[in-house]
Amino acid sequence: MGYQQKIISAAVQGALVLTANKRLSRYLQSRFDQQMQAAGKNVWPTPQIVSYEGWLNRCLDDLGEGWQLLNPVQQQCLWEQQIEDSSRGTALELLQLSKTAEKALQAHRLLNEYDLSLDGWQLTEDQQVFRSWRQHYQTQCQQHEWVDQGDLPRRICSALENGQLDLPQQVFLVGFDQLSPGLMLLMETVRRKGGQCDELPLQSERVGPMTCYAARDSSHEIESAARWTRYLLDQGEESIGIVVPDLQMRRSQIERIFRDQIDPAATIALHDEDVVFSLSLGGPLTEQGVVHAALEFLGTGRQLTLDQTSFLLRSPYLGGAKQEADCRALFDQNIRSFRQSKFKLSRLVSLLEERSELDVLVQVFDKIQLNQKTDDRVLPGVWASRFADELHSIGWPGDRVLASSEYQAIKVWQEKALSALVALDPLLPPINRQRALNLLRRISQDIEFQIEGPTGSVQVIGLLESSGLDFQHLWVMGLGETVLPGRPQPNPFIPLKLQQDHDMPHASAARELQFAEQVIARLKSASDDIVFSYPLRDGDCDLRPSPLIPVCDPDAYPELADYQDLSSLLQSHHDRLESLADRRGPKLDKEVVEGGTGLLKDQAHCPFRAFLHHRLQARSLAETAPGIAPMARGDLLHLALEKIWQKLRTQNQLLALNGLERNQLIETQVTAALDSYFARRAAPSEQLLQLESERLVILVQEWLEDVEIKRDYFQVLETEQQHVETIGALKISMQVDRIDQLKEGQRIVIDYKTGTDLHAEEFFSQLLIEPQLPIYAVADSEAAADGIAFAKVRRGECRFLGVVKEKGLLGRVGELSSYAQAEESGITSWDQLLVFWRQQLNQLAEDFVAGEASVKPYDRKKSCQYCDLTGICRVQEPRAESGADDDC
Repeated sequence: MGYQQKIISAAVQGALVLTANKRLSRYLQSRFDQQMQAAGKNVWPTPQIVSYEGWLNRCLDDLGEGWQLLNPVQQQCLWEQQIEDSSRGTALELLQLSKTAEKALQAHRLLNEYDLSLDGWQLTEDQQVFRSWRQHYQTQCQQHEWVDQGDLPRRICSALENGQLDLPQQVFLVGFDQLSPGLMLLMETVRRKGGQCDELPLQSERVGPMTCYAARDSSHEIESAARWTRYLLDQGEESIGIVVPDLQMRRSQIERIFRDQIDPAATIALHDEDVVFSLSLGGPLTEQGVVHAALEFLGTGRQLTLDQTSFLLRSPYLGGAKQEADCRALFDQNIRSFRQSKFKLSRLVSLLEERSELDVLVQVFDKIQLNQKTDDRVLPGVWASRFADELHSIGWPGDRVLASSEYQAIKVWQEKALSALVALDPLLPPINRQRALNLLRRISQDIEFQIEGPTGSVQVIGLLESSGLDFQHLWVMGLGETVLPGRPQPNPFIPLKLQQDHDMPHASAARELQFAEQVIARLKSASDDIVFSYPLRDGDCDLRPSPLIPVCDPDAYPELADYQDLSSLLQSHHDRLESLADRRGPKLDKEVVEGGTGLLKDQAHCPFRAFLHHRLQARSLAETAPGIAPMARGDLLHLALEKIWQKLRTQNQLLALNGLERNQLIETQVTAALDSYFARRAAPSEQLLQLESERLVILVQEWLEDVEIKRDYFQVLETEQQHVETIGALKISMQVDRIDQLKEGQRIVIDYKTGTDLHAEEFFSQLLIEPQLPIYAVADSEAAADGIAFAKVRRGECRFLGVVKEKGLLGRVGELSSYAQAEESGITSWDQLLVFWRQQLNQLAEDFVAGEASVKPYDRKKSCQYCDLTGICRVQEPRAESGADDDC
């Protein structure tokens, strides 16, 4: 008779079956119900099959003392409070509080479980400190009549001994790799009182095959296990187990690879309901989107990073998210154009109030601002109630229909996370908002969330969870030599000899070897078809298998299905894909378009870029960088020079100023530029503003003294003026940085530049990739320009770059004949150059209006290096087929 049949027979007779974990108890209860149904019964008594921990808690409730039991969160909190109080103002204050408390709590549980004391032992300084922590903790428990988890076994056995609890006459212990002192005490108590208490061994002789599989690395090992699982599912198998020793560390990777191979359609499913395959894997509650969003909303401060702001705008879990989704996305794009890394919440509200289409979001942000004002010190339970009310006030969890997993996550959040925060009331004094929120975050992180539902054909479980389960097919992975047996990890707060003398878990290599041998023996009996696997490499390190892996058939090899992930399926598709040359969009049906000269510049660099930017309005989201963004610094220089020349107007006015007066003018106008620019933008810190002001003053001083003062006479006719020019079938809106008039009436069009990659030769390229200055030069036939130039305003490189009608009009800027490119294009006069520009500009305009949208960059490096559309056009990707067109 197998161990499961023995358990079921004993449970029918009313025996108490205590299991090592909840998974095993659920599994055995399910098998019990199946056997009752097979026997034709419609009703049967509930079997006494329960986890050991659950039984202890139930017994404490029967004693009427359940309210006194400290849950793990309460214990952790008490230890942290004790450590923080005792180490304040000392060198121990630098300890990682949470990790230290975990180790201390673990040491306390071990001493409780083994009924040991540190008295009489020679202790290190850390162990002496731990002893004082523990004494204070035990004193607190006695004063408040709290029951520690580690005291439960002795308390329950004492109640059984003195008759406070009914003694079970028959007890079976199932699924324990090793019996703890608490279980040994229970066994002795039951037997001493005349009852029967036995450990039911799980090992049984199996005759099925065992296979050893060596994978290249851990990823290949997981992928192979997934393909093996897929093969078995295709054969109709329904009981498949995957045991992973370090499941929590590899959970995300395992889930992703298994979905890729077993249910590839799930990787692109829009909703949970579309996913037809589920794994028996749980993860932190905080990884659920609806809970993560709740914590982010509660943690919103008076100042937000760009990522936090964008999260609020894009989250589907805020009130009005469905109704205002598109408008919120556009607002997100808009604020990114500010290129700021931080925003004040009050400033965001002001910007939102200007948009009537975002009324709901304004109300939500007003509520968030109001919630921030509640920062008094109250008990954790009060904060739990406040947090729930705050989330309700901002419309969490949103106005869309929630998925089943989201409903379940919300239920766990309310019943476990918030309830755990309330349970801290007896332990903590009144706390502020941030402390309460930090506690709630950690509580949510420690809660394992697993979607409820029927157990699937495939179970992916940890090493300890697998105890007592059996499968038709089993794969045990990750069996490297450092995994089984594991390395000893004695607790640092207990003397090593004390741990080894009492054979505590992880205390010695011998203890780890004994445990590993028991685990392997149990796994060998869990299935008739077992695969033991291990990786050969981890990065650059060679790995060896565990010496405990059973001897397997050297010729055996697990059957693996073909690769089923979407990428492999596409690569294995040998049929030639249909090719569609779609290089032209619909013709433009309007004359005036947005984009200014950038439209024609994009058209010259790549027609596809122009079509997406200016016809489809498709652009990547702007990114921020530390400090003031380069684009903002360029705008500030433009603004400062504009204000300076609005004051001066002529070179004579500049020359009339002495050095002190000139510097005062520069400083005044730079300050005015900064004030004007940041009047409607979030200003950086005062230190950054001061540095930027100093940089601009020095740069403008160098520009005026090294370039403008040394020129021949000129006057500034226009600065930053808007023009609408007709180019072919288009009307282009443009802004000219500056137009100068010389002594003899000649006009020079100037464009400020601060970059390094400037070349006057680009004015003669067959595709005019710098069209702004030529547009103005050809636009007005009555006041045609006599020269165009980039004003390169850069420290140590200040100068003009361009072309002029006659030599000497603009210092060293060359006339037409000085450029070989002009001669190569057959341009020998200024009029011919104007004609050349007009033809180039008209052609670009005609192509844009006609819908020309070929992926045809002017220069792969120059045109594509900073383009934001490379992920769409994929021009940089190698062609899959030889002979493919370059522009498709």
